[in-house]
Amino acid sequence: MYKFMRRIGMPMPKLLSYERYCFVAPHPDDIEIGAGGTVARLKAMGKQVSYVIATDGRYGGETPDMPVEEVIAKRVGEAKAAAAHLGVEDVTMLGFCESGWYDQNDLKKQVALAIAKAQPDFIFTVDHLVPTELHPDHNRVGLAVSDAYIHINNHHYMKELGGAAPERPLQGIAYFFTNRPNKYIRTTKYFNKQMEALMLHSSQVDQIPARGGGKKTMGEMFRLMTKIRNLRYGLRRCALQAEAFRVLSMSHTHVIPEVSERTLFGNY
Repeated sequence: MYKFMRRIGMPMPKLLSYERYCFVAPHPDDIEIGAGGTVARLKAMGKQVSYVIATDGRYGGETPDMPVEEVIAKRVGEAKAAAAHLGVEDVTMLGFCESGWYDQNDLKKQVALAIAKAQPDFIFTVDHLVPTELHPDHNRVGLAVSDAYIHINNHHYMKELGGAAPERPLQGIAYFFTNRPNKYIRTTKYFNKQMEALMLHSSQVDQIPARGGGKKTMGEMFRLMTKIRNLRYGLRRCALQAEAFRVLSMSHTHVIPEVSERTLFGNY
């Protein structure tokens, strides 16, 4: 009975029912890897999608002879090209130094201002609560977006940051790269487009041997890993491919610990 009442009183958001979406990522290639099929599907539906990328990607790639300024410029160009391939033109680069060399409060402020400027109905970002995720950028960006999400509709809070609360109140947040999904989006028709966009991050996928040795490039490993992951999630929803998210509405995100019981599953 309690679960039924919770489902009625605090329903899970319908992910594909909104008009404006903002994807916030730590690194230039994270969105294509973790949610590229969803981005492609949203754009095919005529939705408005924007990106906010927190770091400059300076440590991505085995390019010891390339000046760091050139690495940054290359990664920014790759990010914009990959986004454009999926139909996204609105890309904001916050430019924080990769690998956690920044102040968390500065990150939280800039993330909040960038999200407010984008005016989304719904935010996507990386899950910072995965026990095995050790990259500082993933943990810090996921936390910064969560902090921003809680406060961004408050006009006084945003005014003190030097900005303004969004005209459109945020409706929810979805975490990708999660180990606790409760919503799935079928992406079978968009897998190839997702992979095409990922391959545009040439500094990451072409030149680096896959971790652990062997003859495969990182691009080949990313493609295989993503295909297996999407197949696993797709089978849960009677599809060949799907992407998985941990989704919360605003009503779920404060003093409602029961939501963590993972009892509400969705199908799109």
